[in-house]
Amino acid sequence: MKPWIAALLLAGLTGCGTIKTVTNEAGAVDDLARWESNCHSIPRAYSGVAYQFCNFDGPPRSGSHWSSGAILVDMAASGIADTLLIPYTGYQQFQHGNVPVRRLEY
Repeated sequence: MKPWIAALLLAGLTGCGTIKTVTNEAGAVDDLARWESNCHSIPRAYSGVAYQFCNFDGPPRSGSHWSSGAILVDMAASGIADTLLIPYTGYQQFQHGNVPVRRLEY
């Protein structure tokens, strides 16, 4: 594989909502709370899609953040990744339920 393809894949996966929610669910829900998302919880199954939907559905914010188009592209990529991880995330959903979005003061 060419190095630029690997770099592109790595850059895409590190921003992927699925990777964010599966590897660091506390950080993901803290992001949603900080962004004042309208979501009160996200499911563990298809968590990447739910995370990006909550990101997309939140109020407008200033500063550096993803554009609407980038969020929708990542939502599609997260849908594919979530489908591949459904055996793991489905089991986690069954065992632990949804991940609540904690409302902390930021």
